[in-house]
Amino acid sequence: MIFKITQENIADIHNQGLKKDAEKYVYQYENFNNYIKSKGIKISDKEYISDENILIEKLKEKGAYICHNGKSIYYNNISPSCIDCHTGYGSATYIITLKCNRDCFFCTNKNQDDYAEGVNKVYDILSQFQNHLKQYKKMKSVAVTGGEPLLYAKECASFINEVKKADESIQTRIYTNGDLVTEEIMKSLKEAGLDEIRFGLKPDSKGKISDNILENLKTAKKYIKRTMVEMPFPKGMVYEMKSLMDVLDNIGIYGINILEFLYPFVESTEYAKKDYQVKKHPYNVLYPYTYAGGVPVAISSVECLQVMLYAVEKNMKMGLHYCSLENKLTSQVYHANFNVSKSEIEYFSQNDFFIKVAKGYNEDINIIKKVLQENKKEYIIYDEEKIIEFNPENISLLKDYNMELGLAYLAVDYDNQLKSKVMREYQIDKVIPSLFDISEL
Repeated sequence: MIFKITQENIADIHNQGLKKDAEKYVYQYENFNNYIKSKGIKISDKEYISDENILIEKLKEKGAYICHNGKSIYYNNISPSCIDCHTGYGSATYIITLKCNRDCFFCTNKNQDDYAEGVNKVYDILSQFQNHLKQYKKMKSVAVTGGEPLLYAKECASFINEVKKADESIQTRIYTNGDLVTEEIMKSLKEAGLDEIRFGLKPDSKGKISDNILENLKTAKKYIKRTMVEMPFPKGMVYEMKSLMDVLDNIGIYGINILEFLYPFVESTEYAKKDYQVKKHPYNVLYPYTYAGGVPVAISSVECLQVMLYAVEKNMKMGLHYCSLENKLTSQVYHANFNVSKSEIEYFSQNDFFIKVAKGYNEDINIIKKVLQENKKEYIIYDEEKIIEFNPENISLLKDYNMELGLAYLAVDYDNQLKSKVMREYQIDKVIPSLFDISEL
């Protein structure tokens, strides 16, 4: 078992070396939470991890596939582009414009650095794609998003056509709010080679989706085989979202991607009015993520899983995919770390793609050193800091010893001062060797 070290539990750590090593990261996380509070939104004082785990176990019992330690869960079919998205290698999403015909209070695009410019701009996404094609040699999945891409439907069709000319096997998709869907547009996108379209449905205050949007969904389904819905579930609308699942399954869509509701660091007034609070620990690891989505609203993950469980228990035919924020963040870490040469003491996690190192402290160093030597395992000792580092795959060798170890999370980042990439440590968790399960790494 891996124990997250937080402001609430750091005082319970007995090993003073581990406590000192972890303090700076606890402090950084508290500063991050204070930054969120400064935006005018509250941080929840409750953790929902146990609630999530109970629901995940029930989903597993019903036959759902639990991937990446519960970050991604699916039942029936899943889009091939979702599989490609996990590492993001050979996969790219292009913003054609940030202009939109709607103005949703929860829109994550408002968190984009170039939002003010992007609402009045059409980006040259073909050049971006061509650059990626040179970089990756082989592209797997390509998406067009916005804003609202169908404001420029002809440009979208032309882009999809060029992608398919470059490589017919590339999976193509478009994100839309669905307002502008017509028979003509869907026909042109199908002829261009579009493989998938995802509707971002926006329920009204009563949780209802307009009849017009549902009809547009049916229109898209006539032309695009993988017509999907991808949407965050509004907090407090479990009953309404269950009803929506019934409607979508009856329409016969390919599947739905269920997302946590996010707070994108802007427009906190509506969140405060609705008493939305941010998840107590919004990121598992505090890393400089570039994804503009923001941070999850508290209890949103639980409500998403409750609705998914309802759909699974009803044996719905459409694909069901719970895609957590953590799942969306993994590709950035993968790109940072996958091509890095790892030493014998470093472990490249397939769950979150951080490089991980086990750490022992003070009086435990000699015991750890002796056990590792007996088993011919590598280690490094830092005498001044009184720390020994070794591969976390070897933690179980210490299961007979009562000690607290650190588990460090590392990733490559660009250092502006050094003007080069550097390996940084971003977090330290606590591990008890007798409770350690390597599958959690």
